[in-house]
Amino acid sequence: MSLPDPSYFPSLAIVIVNWNSYEVTANCLESLRSLDYPKFTVVVVDNGSEDDSANRLVSSFPEITLLRNTENLGFTGGNNTGIQFALENDFELVMLLNNDTIVTPDLAGLLVKRLVSDPDIGAVQPKILYNKERDVIWNAGGAFNSFFFTSKTRGFNEKDLGQYDESNEVDWITGCCFLTRSEIIKQIGLLDQKFFIYYEDSDWSFKIRKLGYKLVYDGSSIVYHEVGMSEENRKGHNEGNVSPFAHYMVIRNHLYMVRRYARGVSLIGAWLNLTGKIVLRLGYFVIRGRFKKLRFALRGVQHGMTR
Repeated sequence: MSLPDPSYFPSLAIVIVNWNSYEVTANCLESLRSLDYPKFTVVVVDNGSEDDSANRLVSSFPEITLLRNTENLGFTGGNNTGIQFALENDFELVMLLNNDTIVTPDLAGLLVKRLVSDPDIGAVQPKILYNKERDVIWNAGGAFNSFFFTSKTRGFNEKDLGQYDESNEVDWITGCCFLTRSEIIKQIGLLDQKFFIYYEDSDWSFKIRKLGYKLVYDGSSIVYHEVGMSEENRKGHNEGNVSPFAHYMVIRNHLYMVRRYARGVSLIGAWLNLTGKIVLRLGYFVIRGRFKKLRFALRGVQHGMTR
């Protein structure tokens, strides 16, 4: 894609959340220095870090705008601080970008051109590859089964052989790299902080589609992702790689989504599918003796059904 004259580029705020992760965030910010988009500002939101990473980041990268939360408000609350800043300062476009990503120089230009090419496009995402295995796909857009109310990541763990180079409409977009218009955010609202982390991107995607906009995967743009750096906590529970808290959030937030969006016949499939998954997960934890995860999962069920 050829790019138009720089004077035609909409202003872009790239929002990144940091939480006790100087090295990870610094690698992302270093890659953003090579971005060839002429009108962007990097907004780093520190989510109450206790490791001095915020001060180190602003010292190492004086070009960023650093915003500070006094506590960890999760993916949703952290991003909302940055999104609110972008709206208040009249940025035309907002990109959510995980701090554990490495961008390619043409990322913003390609995504922006795709977004502005059609007024009916509400949001776009790139092809996302693993950083350590750059020929393997992590995410090539999201598909959704409305009957069972389940989401699927296209291309997950597939070798990148060009099968997802074509750009097309998708059902949902990952919050790992999510570009949309400020005017749309003003209509759908900020990320729902009730989610904290997980499913907030699906919720935003559903809201954008409800307005009549399309969600588009752009196969020409690429981001590399250090998967799990910000969401897994291997210390302190000794029960596998994924933390009990992550299991709690996934179960609770999936229940939130079903209660919020499933209607009619979808309610039957959604509850059958979700009940089966929860029972299997609880049984697995019992069999493997992972009782902390069991407690967190049961709490997720309780909170997902009652809050």
